[in-house]
Amino acid sequence: MTPKPRTNRKIIWTAAFVLLLATAGGYTYYSNVSLAAQKTDNSNLKTTIIRRGDLVVSASGSGTLVAQTDANFGFETSGRVTDIYVKVGDQVEVGQVLAQLDDTLAQMEYEEAEQALRELYSPASSAAVRQEIGTAQDTEYYAYEWLEYLISPEVLEAEENLATAEEKLAEAQAEAEANPSAAAGQTVKERQQAVTFLEEKLAQARAYYENEYLFENFAQYETVGRGRNAKQVLVTETDPITGEEVPAIDEPSIADIAIARNNLAQARETIRENEIYLEVLETGVIPEEATGERLTTLYEAQLAVEQARDALSDKQLIAPISGTVTALDLSIGEQVDKDNSSIITISQLSQPYTLDIYLDEADWNMAQAGNKVNVTFDLLDEQTFPGTVTLVYPELSESWESSLVHLTVQLDQRISQDLPAGTGTDAEVIGGEAKGVVLVPVDALHKTEAGGYIVTVIQNGQQVEREVEIGLQNDTYAEVKSGLEAREVVVTQ
Repeated sequence: MTPKPRTNRKIIWTAAFVLLLATAGGYTYYSNVSLAAQKTDNSNLKTTIIRRGDLVVSASGSGTLVAQTDANFGFETSGRVTDIYVKVGDQVEVGQVLAQLDDTLAQMEYEEAEQALRELYSPASSAAVRQEIGTAQDTEYYAYEWLEYLISPEVLEAEENLATAEEKLAEAQAEAEANPSAAAGQTVKERQQAVTFLEEKLAQARAYYENEYLFENFAQYETVGRGRNAKQVLVTETDPITGEEVPAIDEPSIADIAIARNNLAQARETIRENEIYLEVLETGVIPEEATGERLTTLYEAQLAVEQARDALSDKQLIAPISGTVTALDLSIGEQVDKDNSSIITISQLSQPYTLDIYLDEADWNMAQAGNKVNVTFDLLDEQTFPGTVTLVYPELSESWESSLVHLTVQLDQRISQDLPAGTGTDAEVIGGEAKGVVLVPVDALHKTEAGGYIVTVIQNGQQVEREVEIGLQNDTYAEVKSGLEAREVVVTQ
């Protein structure tokens, strides 16, 4: 239930000659002057002399000491409790192990995962990778020679040179787009020229391939004659278009060349993947965007270790914050469920203390962040501590009796005593102060249609109405900002 203010209002008035104490709806009025009531010689009017004094307006409320932070949590997994290391009231630090579940199976799974990962990083694993790299390099050599034979050394070299130039051109274009400059533009121009030149070289190589290389390497011959008279004779065929007799050439098919290119690419990719994998085994770091079956296996093994480590860690109840154990619902041998998130509560009661304070809704005008507050605690009799309003909730808090204004107050400094959360408090919220100001009873004020105020002043024995500007006020007295001076006499009735 939301606490209700213990006192509605206080108004304290301290005078130079007489101390007046009046309670009026939760406001406190204090003055250092005596406002003497008099009657004029020629009438029955009640009057008072205007003097200077101090005015303090406040509202009283009550509340409790609250923790700055509460952590209410439980185990991340299910299991049987084997150990409890804390009790209610203990101070704990963040990361501290508070309780333990049976972790026998989790420990075994973690050790198995680590062993599997160690085997992947073993010297035997590195040796096997080096051997595969050597085999792939041999495959690459023969695949390259075969492709070179099928399309000619000149074409293969021209293709590779052009591919390298095109990559460099793409890099230069990306750089020029990201960071435009004359130098970047010149680099793009030069690399484009290189690409154009190498395209021409490739065209020349392909022309040579068609006109000479195919005949030199793939022309068909047949053996004519026997014994010493046997000789190789070029096989000819009739060109279906021209009708001429031309050499019969058994040139490589598109499929043959494609297979050769694929074999070379696969060999190179195998070398690349294994070299990266070998580097990972030696450094322990997997490069970003690295691919390969071996790397996938290694990544999965590392992930298995992490998951097993997390599962083992979940068997421990670990403090997420530092503070005091304020609730603990746990016993050794108990079977707990991971869905129970309310096993333990840790509260941070670090100083300066924070308070939840409630005022009557009529005191809403006192609820301003930054207002000063005088605080007393039920456990610390006759001691008052200064504080400040740090938060005003925008909605009223409903209780069974009334609506209340909810504030958060923080003490301005540490106190020597440690107090438990929930300690009851009384608070006097200072709504305003005016020192050494001209004061007038509110009975002397009359509101105008325009929303201002006038008073009736006795001047030379005559009643004279005068407009005044009012500042801080309560149900009994008001601060006069202009329109009246001290020692003047005003009508109060």
